[in-house]
Amino acid sequence: MSTATVGARRRVLLGTFAVLAFGTTTQARAQQSPATAAAPAPGAPDPAPASVAVPPSEAAAAAAAATPQVTPPSSSAVPPARSDEGAGPIPTSDEHPAASDHDAVVGHYGIQVRRLDPGPLPLALRPGLGCAADMSTTCTVTLGAIGARYWTTRNLAWNGYLAFGSGGGSSGAQGLDTYFGAGPIVGLTLLLGNWRHLAIGASPELAVVWFRPGGTGSGTTTLVQMRAALEAELHFGFVGVSALSVGLVAGADLQYESTPGAHLWSVGMIGAGSVWDTLTDLFLRYYL
Repeated sequence: MSTATVGARRRVLLGTFAVLAFGTTTQARAQQSPATAAAPAPGAPDPAPASVAVPPSEAAAAAAAATPQVTPPSSSAVPPARSDEGAGPIPTSDEHPAASDHDAVVGHYGIQVRRLDPGPLPLALRPGLGCAADMSTTCTVTLGAIGARYWTTRNLAWNGYLAFGSGGGSSGAQGLDTYFGAGPIVGLTLLLGNWRHLAIGASPELAVVWFRPGGTGSGTTTLVQMRAALEAELHFGFVGVSALSVGLVAGADLQYESTPGAHLWSVGMIGAGSVWDTLTDLFLRYYL
Protein backbone atom coordinates (compact mmCIF):
# COMPACT_ATOMS: atom_id res chain seq x y z
CA MET A 1 0.00 0.00 0.00
CA SER A 2 1.33 3.23 -1.02
CA THR A 3 2.01 6.15 1.20
CA ALA A 4 -0.66 8.27 -0.52
CA THR A 5 -3.34 5.74 0.18
CA VAL A 6 -2.47 5.55 3.88
CA GLY A 7 -2.57 9.35 4.19
CA ALA A 8 -5.97 9.51 2.53
CA ARG A 9 -7.43 6.97 4.98
CA ARG A 10 -6.04 8.90 7.93
CA ARG A 11 -7.72 12.07 6.72
CA VAL A 12 -11.07 10.32 6.36
CA LEU A 13 -10.90 8.87 9.89
CA LEU A 14 -9.99 12.24 11.41
CA GLY A 15 -12.89 13.93 9.60
CA THR A 16 -15.36 11.33 10.82
CA PHE A 17 -14.13 11.67 14.42
CA ALA A 18 -14.42 15.46 14.22
CA VAL A 19 -18.04 15.26 12.99
CA LEU A 20 -18.98 12.88 15.74
CA ALA A 21 -17.39 15.03 18.43
CA PHE A 22 -19.07 18.23 17.19
CA GLY A 23 -22.54 16.59 17.11
CA THR A 24 -22.25 15.31 20.68
CA THR A 25 -21.23 18.73 21.97
CA THR A 26 -24.13 20.45 20.19
CA GLN A 27 -26.68 17.98 21.63
CA ALA A 28 -25.41 18.52 25.19
CA ARG A 29 -25.65 22.30 24.82
CA ALA A 30 -29.22 21.99 23.54
CA GLN A 31 -30.25 19.90 26.57
CA GLN A 32 -28.77 22.45 29.00
CA SER A 33 -30.25 25.60 27.40
CA PRO A 34 -33.90 25.39 28.78
CA ALA A 35 -32.78 25.19 32.43
CA THR A 36 -30.31 27.97 31.87
CA ALA A 37 -33.00 30.20 30.34
CA ALA A 38 -35.48 29.53 33.17
CA ALA A 39 -33.08 30.52 35.93
CA PRO A 40 -33.26 34.22 36.84
CA ALA A 41 -30.34 36.41 36.20
CA PRO A 42 -28.00 36.86 39.14
CA GLY A 43 -28.91 39.84 41.33
CA ALA A 44 -32.42 40.34 39.88
CA PRO A 45 -35.19 40.87 42.54
CA ASP A 46 -37.96 38.30 42.94
CA PRO A 47 -41.27 39.35 41.40
CA ALA A 48 -43.94 40.60 43.94
CA PRO A 49 -46.79 38.16 44.59
CA ALA A 50 -50.03 39.09 42.97
CA SER A 51 -52.76 40.37 45.40
CA VAL A 52 -55.69 38.08 45.97
CA ALA A 53 -59.12 39.72 46.02
CA VAL A 54 -61.21 38.86 49.18
CA PRO A 55 -64.99 38.87 48.85
CA PRO A 56 -66.78 41.50 51.08
CA SER A 57 -68.64 38.80 53.03
CA GLU A 58 -65.42 37.05 53.97
CA ALA A 59 -63.83 40.41 54.97
CA ALA A 60 -66.77 41.23 57.28
CA ALA A 61 -66.58 37.78 58.85
CA ALA A 62 -62.86 38.20 59.46
CA ALA A 63 -63.39 41.65 61.07
CA ALA A 64 -66.12 40.26 63.34
CA ALA A 65 -63.85 37.41 64.37
CA ALA A 66 -61.05 39.87 65.21
CA THR A 67 -63.37 42.06 67.35
CA PRO A 68 -63.23 41.05 71.06
CA GLN A 69 -66.52 39.65 72.26
CA VAL A 70 -68.04 41.08 75.48
CA THR A 71 -69.97 38.56 77.50
CA PRO A 72 -73.10 40.12 79.09
CA PRO A 73 -73.42 39.71 82.86
CA SER A 74 -75.44 36.78 83.98
CA SER A 75 -78.90 37.28 85.41
CA SER A 76 -77.66 36.25 88.85
CA ALA A 77 -75.33 39.30 88.94
CA VAL A 78 -78.18 41.77 88.36
CA PRO A 79 -79.75 42.95 91.65
CA PRO A 80 -83.44 42.18 91.94
CA ALA A 81 -85.88 45.02 91.35
CA ARG A 82 -87.43 46.62 94.41
CA SER A 83 -90.83 45.25 95.20
CA ASP A 84 -93.76 47.62 95.52
CA GLU A 85 -95.50 45.41 98.08
CA GLY A 86 -94.24 47.60 100.92
CA ALA A 87 -91.22 49.09 102.55
CA GLY A 88 -88.57 46.75 103.85
CA PRO A 89 -87.20 46.67 107.37
CA ILE A 90 -85.39 49.71 108.67
CA PRO A 91 -81.60 49.20 108.30
CA THR A 92 -79.57 48.80 111.47
CA SER A 93 -75.86 49.20 112.15
CA ASP A 94 -75.04 45.68 110.97
CA GLU A 95 -76.79 46.07 107.60
CA HIS A 96 -76.21 48.23 104.55
CA PRO A 97 -77.05 51.81 105.61
CA ALA A 98 -79.51 53.97 103.70
CA ALA A 99 -78.56 57.32 102.20
CA SER A 100 -79.77 58.95 105.44
CA ASP A 101 -81.74 57.99 108.52
CA HIS A 102 -84.77 59.79 107.12
CA ASP A 103 -84.65 57.78 103.87
CA ALA A 104 -84.65 54.60 105.95
CA VAL A 105 -88.05 55.40 107.53
CA VAL A 106 -89.93 56.33 104.35
CA GLY A 107 -92.91 53.99 104.06
CA HIS A 108 -92.99 53.27 107.82
CA TYR A 109 -95.28 54.35 110.66
CA GLY A 110 -93.71 56.37 113.46
CA ILE A 111 -95.44 56.05 116.85
CA GLN A 112 -95.07 59.31 118.79
CA VAL A 113 -95.87 60.75 122.22
CA ARG A 114 -95.85 64.52 122.80
CA ARG A 115 -97.30 67.36 124.81
CA LEU A 116 -100.05 69.79 123.86
CA ASP A 117 -100.01 72.91 126.04
CA PRO A 118 -103.00 75.16 125.29
CA GLY A 119 -102.31 77.49 128.23
CA PRO A 120 -105.03 78.81 130.55
CA LEU A 121 -108.51 77.53 129.67
CA PRO A 122 -111.79 78.93 131.00
CA LEU A 123 -113.30 75.54 131.72
CA ALA A 124 -116.99 75.43 132.52
CA LEU A 125 -116.60 74.27 136.11
CA ARG A 126 -119.41 73.48 138.50
CA PRO A 127 -120.33 76.32 140.87
CA GLY A 128 -118.46 76.25 144.16
CA LEU A 129 -115.72 73.98 142.89
CA GLY A 130 -112.29 75.06 141.81
CA CYS A 131 -109.97 73.85 139.11
CA ALA A 132 -107.59 71.01 139.84
CA ALA A 133 -104.71 73.17 138.60
CA ASP A 134 -104.98 76.42 140.52
CA MET A 135 -108.44 76.38 142.24
CA SER A 136 -109.77 79.08 139.94
CA THR A 137 -112.17 79.23 137.07
CA THR A 138 -109.24 79.38 134.65
CA CYS A 139 -107.25 76.17 134.48
CA THR A 140 -103.74 75.80 133.15
CA VAL A 141 -104.05 72.46 131.43
CA THR A 142 -101.31 70.42 129.81
CA LEU A 143 -102.50 67.65 127.52
CA GLY A 144 -100.71 64.60 126.28
CA ALA A 145 -101.01 63.26 122.74
CA ILE A 146 -100.23 59.90 121.21
CA GLY A 147 -100.39 59.09 117.53
CA ALA A 148 -98.50 58.17 114.40
CA ARG A 149 -96.75 59.68 111.39
CA TYR A 150 -96.57 57.95 108.04
CA TRP A 151 -94.15 59.03 105.30
CA THR A 152 -95.97 58.28 102.05
CA THR A 153 -93.03 59.66 100.06
CA ARG A 154 -89.63 61.03 100.92
CA ASN A 155 -91.05 64.58 101.11
CA LEU A 156 -94.58 64.14 102.50
CA ALA A 157 -95.95 62.60 105.69
CA TRP A 158 -99.43 62.46 107.25
CA ASN A 159 -99.87 62.89 111.00
CA GLY A 160 -102.72 61.79 113.24
CA TYR A 161 -102.88 61.95 117.07
CA LEU A 162 -105.30 61.70 119.96
CA ALA A 163 -104.99 64.38 122.63
CA PHE A 164 -106.29 63.73 126.12
CA GLY A 165 -106.05 65.13 129.65
CA SER A 166 -107.81 64.83 132.97
CA GLY A 167 -107.66 66.36 136.45
CA GLY A 168 -109.52 66.60 139.75
CA GLY A 169 -109.24 65.89 143.44
CA SER A 170 -109.47 68.02 146.56
CA SER A 171 -107.47 70.59 148.49
CA GLY A 172 -108.19 70.36 152.21
CA ALA A 173 -111.91 70.78 152.65
CA GLN A 174 -112.27 72.27 149.18
CA GLY A 175 -113.42 69.90 146.54
CA LEU A 176 -112.02 70.38 143.07
CA ASP A 177 -113.94 69.81 139.90
CA THR A 178 -113.01 66.82 137.82
CA TYR A 179 -112.61 67.36 134.14
CA PHE A 180 -111.71 65.23 131.18
CA GLY A 181 -110.66 66.38 127.73
CA ALA A 182 -110.02 64.50 124.46
CA GLY A 183 -109.93 65.22 120.76
CA PRO A 184 -108.14 64.57 117.46
CA ILE A 185 -105.07 66.27 116.00
CA VAL A 186 -104.49 66.00 112.24
CA GLY A 187 -101.79 67.48 110.04
CA LEU A 188 -99.02 66.85 107.58
CA THR A 189 -95.26 67.34 107.33
CA LEU A 190 -93.29 68.62 104.35
CA LEU A 191 -89.58 67.83 104.26
CA LEU A 192 -87.44 70.98 103.98
CA GLY A 193 -83.95 69.64 104.61
CA ASN A 194 -82.27 66.32 105.23
CA TRP A 195 -78.80 65.45 106.50
CA ARG A 196 -77.30 62.16 107.65
CA HIS A 197 -79.17 61.96 110.97
CA LEU A 198 -81.26 65.17 111.02
CA ALA A 199 -84.44 66.06 109.12
CA ILE A 200 -86.15 69.48 109.09
CA GLY A 201 -89.81 69.78 108.15
CA ALA A 202 -92.77 72.16 108.12
CA SER A 203 -95.73 70.74 110.08
CA PRO A 204 -99.08 72.55 109.91
CA GLU A 205 -101.81 70.92 111.99
CA LEU A 206 -105.27 71.34 113.48
CA ALA A 207 -106.35 70.20 116.97
CA VAL A 208 -109.90 70.10 118.36
CA VAL A 209 -110.34 69.14 122.05
CA TRP A 210 -113.54 68.97 124.11
CA PHE A 211 -113.48 69.28 127.91
CA ARG A 212 -116.31 67.97 130.06
CA PRO A 213 -116.30 68.79 133.79
CA GLY A 214 -117.77 66.28 136.21
CA GLY A 215 -121.38 66.40 137.40
CA THR A 216 -124.51 67.50 135.56
CA GLY A 217 -125.62 70.88 134.37
CA SER A 218 -122.15 71.95 133.35
CA GLY A 219 -121.30 73.13 129.87
CA THR A 220 -118.58 71.83 127.60
CA THR A 221 -115.42 73.77 126.81
CA THR A 222 -114.13 73.52 123.25
CA LEU A 223 -110.55 74.22 122.25
CA VAL A 224 -109.55 74.72 118.61
CA GLN A 225 -105.86 75.19 117.90
CA MET A 226 -104.22 75.75 114.52
CA ARG A 227 -100.48 75.92 114.31
CA ALA A 228 -97.72 76.37 111.75
CA ALA A 229 -94.45 75.02 113.04
CA LEU A 230 -90.97 73.97 112.04
CA GLU A 231 -89.84 70.62 113.34
CA ALA A 232 -86.35 69.22 113.85
CA GLU A 233 -86.17 65.42 114.06
CA LEU A 234 -82.92 63.80 115.15
CA HIS A 235 -82.55 60.07 114.41
CA PHE A 236 -80.31 57.81 116.45
CA GLY A 237 -78.64 56.29 113.42
CA PHE A 238 -75.25 57.26 114.82
CA VAL A 239 -75.72 54.47 117.37
CA GLY A 240 -77.36 52.07 114.91
CA VAL A 241 -81.02 52.80 115.75
CA SER A 242 -82.39 54.83 112.84
CA ALA A 243 -85.97 53.97 113.82
CA LEU A 244 -85.75 55.98 117.06
CA SER A 245 -85.85 59.78 116.98
CA VAL A 246 -86.46 62.80 119.18
CA GLY A 247 -87.48 66.26 118.08
CA LEU A 248 -88.47 69.78 118.94
CA VAL A 249 -91.13 72.06 117.46
CA ALA A 250 -91.21 75.84 117.23
CA GLY A 251 -93.58 78.21 115.44
CA ALA A 252 -96.87 80.11 115.84
CA ASP A 253 -100.42 79.09 116.70
CA LEU A 254 -103.94 80.47 116.59
CA GLN A 255 -106.15 79.30 119.44
CA TYR A 256 -109.90 79.60 119.95
CA GLU A 257 -111.68 78.70 123.23
CA SER A 258 -115.42 78.46 123.67
CA THR A 259 -117.39 77.95 126.90
CA PRO A 260 -121.06 78.57 127.69
CA GLY A 261 -120.19 82.02 129.06
CA ALA A 262 -117.05 83.08 127.14
CA HIS A 263 -115.44 83.03 123.75
CA LEU A 264 -111.71 83.77 123.53
CA TRP A 265 -109.07 83.69 120.83
CA SER A 266 -105.35 84.32 120.90
CA VAL A 267 -102.28 84.22 118.68
CA GLY A 268 -99.02 83.15 120.23
CA MET A 269 -95.75 81.37 119.81
CA ILE A 270 -94.97 77.76 120.53
CA GLY A 271 -91.54 76.48 121.44
CA ALA A 272 -89.11 76.24 124.29
CA GLY A 273 -88.48 79.35 126.34
CA SER A 274 -85.92 77.82 128.67
CA VAL A 275 -83.67 74.81 129.05
CA TRP A 276 -86.34 73.06 131.08
CA ASP A 277 -88.96 73.78 128.43
CA THR A 278 -86.61 72.34 125.83
CA LEU A 279 -86.36 69.08 127.76
CA THR A 280 -90.08 68.84 128.50
CA ASP A 281 -91.22 69.83 125.00
CA LEU A 282 -89.18 67.14 123.24
CA PHE A 283 -91.24 64.51 121.48
CA LEU A 284 -90.25 60.87 121.13
CA ARG A 285 -90.99 58.81 118.00
CA TYR A 286 -90.25 55.22 116.99
CA TYR A 287 -90.78 53.86 113.45
CA LEU A 288 -92.18 50.37 112.90
